[in-house]
Amino acid sequence: MKGIKDILQRYSIVENKGIEMYFDADEIVDLLDYFEEMNDFDHFEKVLALGQKLHPENPDIKIRICRSYIYHEEYEKALELIDRFGDQEDLEVNLLRMECLCCLDHYEEVIAFVDAQQAQQSEALEEIFEYLAPVLNEPEKHEEAYNFIRRGLALFPENLILKEEYCYYLEMQGLPQLALPICKELIDANPYAIDYWYMQGRFYLLLGDYDKAVDAFDFALACDDSDMEVKILKAYCLFMNEHYEKAIEVYLDLLSGENNMDEHIQPLLAECYMKSDHYEQAYTIFKELLENTDIAKGLALYKNYIHCCLETEREKEATDLLPEVAAHFPEDLLLLSLQAVVHIAKGEQEEAVCIIMQILDLLYHIQSKKGDLQIMIKSLRYLGQNLKQVIDEIHRVIGLGLEAPYRPVHQAIKHLLNGDMEKFCRKYGVCSSESISGYLNRIFSVIRGVSQATHPKTDFLFANEIRPEAVECITSEKLSSHYLTNKHHYN
Repeated sequence: MKGIKDILQRYSIVENKGIEMYFDADEIVDLLDYFEEMNDFDHFEKVLALGQKLHPENPDIKIRICRSYIYHEEYEKALELIDRFGDQEDLEVNLLRMECLCCLDHYEEVIAFVDAQQAQQSEALEEIFEYLAPVLNEPEKHEEAYNFIRRGLALFPENLILKEEYCYYLEMQGLPQLALPICKELIDANPYAIDYWYMQGRFYLLLGDYDKAVDAFDFALACDDSDMEVKILKAYCLFMNEHYEKAIEVYLDLLSGENNMDEHIQPLLAECYMKSDHYEQAYTIFKELLENTDIAKGLALYKNYIHCCLETEREKEATDLLPEVAAHFPEDLLLLSLQAVVHIAKGEQEEAVCIIMQILDLLYHIQSKKGDLQIMIKSLRYLGQNLKQVIDEIHRVIGLGLEAPYRPVHQAIKHLLNGDMEKFCRKYGVCSSESISGYLNRIFSVIRGVSQATHPKTDFLFANEIRPEAVECITSEKLSSHYLTNKHHYN
């Protein structure tokens, strides 16, 4: 039989020039196995159609038809075909049948088959566990997966595939700390396997040990320095550890390759530039990205762009764009804060007061927006002393005298506006619920002409519900989680 290269070359002539050419059944099977291994299912389907035409009764090609049905999740069709042609003693046929039964949740039939094989002391028993464990190891089958994998490991304690699947199971259950020792056993068995170092890096990442995660990813890259997935997670860990310059190096390396990830990598690179105070470089990237980004779909990009404009003395660009962006997101705390800055800078006190009232209103109703509180505090650094002056202006405009019960609340809000969460929590913590509710209701009732009963007294956060530490989250978290939750990346 000719080598796969020769067969591929002949198939390429058929594909590109439309010339009819004969392939024997073995050649068709070799092509199908090659394209399946390469995850090229478009060509797999084309070769399969050619094989059906040339060799309609060949059993190996029929098996590949079953695989095609399984790939398209047509398990009933696959079972029907297996029952029509399948050899009940053929291991490959039986494994395909068991795979379909697993996917159709006929777990009892699968276990009955495994029990029978074990009772017969089948030499294929270990291979059966290796084949079916990844099929069962899905989130919706976690109980069956656990029982099956543990049973397999009890019989074959050194089996690497079963250990891999057990690691993945523990990862899905949110138990990376239990998976780490097993992962280290895998590394000891094969210290040059990128899969295992990558797996260990993920576990450390999930545990928040970013230094050890980076070390693991470095070992993975020593095995294969072109792996994009590993580099993405390494850059994420560097970002989380505030090693922005090193993260920039990784992102630049990713952008230099041919991986079609520029649209994902560039905003992450720009954010690293922002974090390391390289606002000019970040501004250039965001400006280019926004040329083809709809405002409604690119809030984070637009906010970062406005931020960079303010940091690079491009205030006019920011102020020209801000109203249009803010109109799409009227309850975004950062955009509201930026609008207040613009009004203050223009001397538009009444407009600034209206914006501050919106901010206070959102803070007042933040019970379902606790995560936004940290964003609010982060944004207040733009406002500084000017915003505190505007708060004083609110009291002057509405004629609200700061009676003794309300002074601690007012002082606490000033600490909040100053970004000093420690003092804010300390001062806010000694305020009674009546004084907090009364202070806010006095403002709202005068400005908006509503009664105090409009805002229930319990609709605000207490001091012990507010946390001073802001959790900085890189926007690459979604991109990284794609690899963290997809078992088909290595596992």
